[in-house]
Amino acid sequence: MGQLERGKAMKISVLKLARNDLKGIYEHLSEFGENPPKKFKESFKNFCDNVSDMPYMFNKYEHIQNYRIAVIVFDYLVFYQVDEKNNTVKIYRILHGKRNAEALIN
Repeated sequence: MGQLERGKAMKISVLKLARNDLKGIYEHLSEFGENPPKKFKESFKNFCDNVSDMPYMFNKYEHIQNYRIAVIVFDYLVFYQVDEKNNTVKIYRILHGKRNAEALIN
């Protein structure tokens, strides 16, 4: 793990599969009213704000090398990697904790 400049926030890049995951999550949560998707969006935004400033704050994902994982509202898991060279946090997938992450990420 390299050292980042203090106070320099990383960019957030939500990759295509993760954008598709977000769309599906919003659609699913909308079935339960407007509050669940709003709560999820707020939680995801907070995650992005935090990980941008402190990209190594979340644990490495022990089952798949090079990924880090964060748990956000409603048991959703955010899988991401830190790309120091490009000063970017790349979000690869956002999956419910009951899904088979290993099969969906590789």
